[in-house]
Amino acid sequence: MQAEETKDAGVTAAPGTTKARIERAALRLFCARGTDAVTTREIAAASGVSEGALYRHYPSKDALSETMFFAIHERLAAEVAAAAADGADTIEDKARAIVAAYARIADQDWTLFSYHLLTTHRFLPYADKAAHKRETNPVAIVETVIADAMKNGALPKGEPALKAAAALGVVLQTALHKIYGRVEGDLRDHEDALARAVIAVLQS
Repeated sequence: MQAEETKDAGVTAAPGTTKARIERAALRLFCARGTDAVTTREIAAASGVSEGALYRHYPSKDALSETMFFAIHERLAAEVAAAAADGADTIEDKARAIVAAYARIADQDWTLFSYHLLTTHRFLPYADKAAHKRETNPVAIVETVIADAMKNGALPKGEPALKAAAALGVVLQTALHKIYGRVEGDLRDHEDALARAVIAVLQS
């Protein structure tokens, strides 16, 4: 279940602030109906502020949606990097730690995680790669973990980017199916099965 303390939290703003209410309302609406279908007037109404008050925090809906996406993206990268470095010796341990990090983040705030997952295709293909460095990119961090394991012989030689795509697909496609209503329960309920699948992909 979604953690109670995150229900009214913002993405970049402190809980309880007007900006946080705007961000949380936007997350809910964007997840429910898609970013393009939602208006700033609807976001303002859902957050209990005037449209003018919304514009004092964000100049446009596009600015709001992009700011939230990359803030979540960087937060996820930090969690993935910490999981990969947190005392895990083997590639199997690292894989389990990274899967656990994704599951924990998803279950702590499913709306926030869903928004990031559903809008990845909207932002990442067109992002300024210089502005969004590898250390703030969870996929790049996973690629580095895999590349290092290949160099030291812990994994078969191959293309790290391809292995990262396949391994992350195990987790993220499962999360998409949860959004679609085809997978039930928290991701942590499936953590062991997901980790075993990821390890199998990495060792293939």
